[in-house]
Amino acid sequence: MRFVFLFFVSFLVVNIAVAQDKKISTQDRLKELARVKKEIDEQRKKEWDAYLVRVEESKVAKQQKRQADSIEKTKLADNVKKDVADFPKCDNQESPYYIRKNPTTGFEEKITFTDYIRKHIYNKFRYPEFAMDHELQGRVMVHFVIDKEGNPQIKEANGPKNGLILEEEAIRIIKSLPTAIPATCDGKPINIMYTIPINFQMQE
Repeated sequence: MRFVFLFFVSFLVVNIAVAQDKKISTQDRLKELARVKKEIDEQRKKEWDAYLVRVEESKVAKQQKRQADSIEKTKLADNVKKDVADFPKCDNQESPYYIRKNPTTGFEEKITFTDYIRKHIYNKFRYPEFAMDHELQGRVMVHFVIDKEGNPQIKEANGPKNGLILEEEAIRIIKSLPTAIPATCDGKPINIMYTIPINFQMQE
């Protein structure tokens, strides 16, 4: 009987010790999780603060570019000797386009710039991971020129508040456009301006 009693006491002591170890282990895990979360939050804050610095620098650069463009336009206007009405008008203007081979017929076909860029944006679109992490979303308006050689030249991109990274992604998409057949005026290649919206919307 005494042996059974001692065995029972030993069993209780062991189980209490195991329970205490489990409790300590759980507390340690919770502390470790809290420490890791704190480190992640601090790192996210550092990244966000550094990003906001880039946003402010971008705003300054945009303002300087606008001022420079305004000065250049003023100089150009001052050098014009004739009234705008004296310049020849374009009687036959054609927009940029692309040529592709139809996979079914094998014949070449013309694709309008509007149709092509819609598919291009869909295929090239990537939502920046940083933007998703910080819940940045909204519409970016990209202003660009298709020049006389048929290549895109970015003028400006304007997005939502703190949306620099969205603007950069929108610019990347437009810059990746392949060379088009340029717009023409009476058969001569010309520059043509476009403004394209690109939406960044997070799914709920």
